[in-house]
Amino acid sequence: MRVKSFRVKRSAGVGEYKLSEVFAGLESSTALLRVYGSKAQMSKIMSHLKLRVERSDSGLWLDRDTGTICIGSKHLVAAKNDFLYLDVIHVLVHVRQFLEGKELYDQAFEYVDRPTELEAYRTTVAEARHVGMEEDEILRYLRMDAVDDSELGKLMEKIGVRVRR
Repeated sequence: MRVKSFRVKRSAGVGEYKLSEVFAGLESSTALLRVYGSKAQMSKIMSHLKLRVERSDSGLWLDRDTGTICIGSKHLVAAKNDFLYLDVIHVLVHVRQFLEGKELYDQAFEYVDRPTELEAYRTTVAEARHVGMEEDEILRYLRMDAVDDSELGKLMEKIGVRVRR
């Protein structure tokens, strides 16, 4: 694990928790400091965030109605720590956007064109590089999301991911 302070309580069963009860060590993330602007602002927001573990295969997402972060129990148990860390970074960008009143699921845009997704992916990829991930590993992370190969190529181009040939 490249992000030494990040810890995951994989034994968390279906139910609701404080985010910090399941994902610890986020306060040392420079990416989140950039997302929230200051440690004080980041701490204020993070202390109130809830995480709901659901019986599902899904990854990590933000409930558009409540602002609760959700994760599928199978993803919590099986995902690589590095990828879970990136998932958390990605969804916490969406939390900030949600608090700013941005439309996270604007259907006027395809998923890979949605401004909120592009910002979250750019932040996540920048952090992946910061912690030492190679482009090929970043691509493996991006493949986890529900996009087909043509959408993946479009997303990679928009966020600046290049895979070595």
